[in-house]
Amino acid sequence: MKLRIEQRDLAVAAKQAHRRLPGNPPNPILGGLLIEAGDDSAATLSGFDLEVATRAVLDADTLEPGTVLVSGRLLADVAAAMPTGPVDLVADDREVTLTAPGTTFTLPTMEHRDYPALPTPPGATGTADGAEFARVVVHAAQAAMPPNEAVGTMEGFAGVHVRADGDTLVVSSSDRYRIVRHRIPWSPDGATGGELLIQADGIAATAKQMTAGQVRLAFPVDGGIASLTSDRLTVTSRTIAVDFPPIDNFFPDPDKAVGHIEVGAPELLEAVKRASLVNTGPEQAVVLKVGMDVLTVSGGAEGSKGASRIEAGVDGLDEFTAGYRPSFLVSLLAPINGAVRIWATVPTKPALIEPVDDDTYRAVCMPIRLK
Repeated sequence: MKLRIEQRDLAVAAKQAHRRLPGNPPNPILGGLLIEAGDDSAATLSGFDLEVATRAVLDADTLEPGTVLVSGRLLADVAAAMPTGPVDLVADDREVTLTAPGTTFTLPTMEHRDYPALPTPPGATGTADGAEFARVVVHAAQAAMPPNEAVGTMEGFAGVHVRADGDTLVVSSSDRYRIVRHRIPWSPDGATGGELLIQADGIAATAKQMTAGQVRLAFPVDGGIASLTSDRLTVTSRTIAVDFPPIDNFFPDPDKAVGHIEVGAPELLEAVKRASLVNTGPEQAVVLKVGMDVLTVSGGAEGSKGASRIEAGVDGLDEFTAGYRPSFLVSLLAPINGAVRIWATVPTKPALIEPVDDDTYRAVCMPIRLK
């Protein structure tokens, strides 16, 4: 195989694919990246760990088509170290040589015939804005349950759930102590239904690689395989083999709430951060105490060591006091730029968090019982 490719394109593709490979694969061949060049003006670089497959399309001048498998770590490191400009890649059954003016690297090859076949992505179901999709998926991933805790009947909590609802994508996650739900526009291809559930850290990493332009989603049909595709990159993933937990009933009904407060979300977020500075641990609550047109956010031993007071609109929650884990509040408030409305019933029941002027985001936060 002989081809010429731009250093930056090769370095970016190798870095993205290598990051998805296991650090200590059970089979060393799964640590490799597969380079394929045909008779056209493109080459592909692929990686597969039996769970997630990445396939990047690169512009290349192909002199001799061929296929080669090389260590993903070595290729990523070497490609990043090459000088900017065109790189000549020449490979045979034993080694790959990468050459640029004044620089040459030779890497051993692996047996590409032993490399597992990459899964075939299902047909695309629709298209969404890549930057917007990444924004909501990365945020939702923060509220998913860690994989080591999501076992047995709770396995579905380890993922981010994406569901098509007409011309809207509904993106949800939960770790049982908080719930996140975003709604973003999308353009379906024909059928408007479908859903996928993918490990939170995996789908977040994929979404961050596809922020430029449109991202095409392919929901699983048979076999539990879903894919995300941008202009130059396709990532195919196994979905979590259980249903996403039915969380709809855990969103508090505003009509049944005792009342609500309205406050600037950025001001509340900063107040929570300040209050948590005097806490003795990350799980200790910050206390929100509602008074007459004021919200007091306190931290420390039962809220006695530090406090911030914020002007707030109060409706029905006079003298209401509840405690929440600060990192949860910070994560749930982060997407809101303007005013936030918090609905509550009693201090031991979950609170509903939503922007005042935006109906595309809702969140739920469970309180911490105060002594």
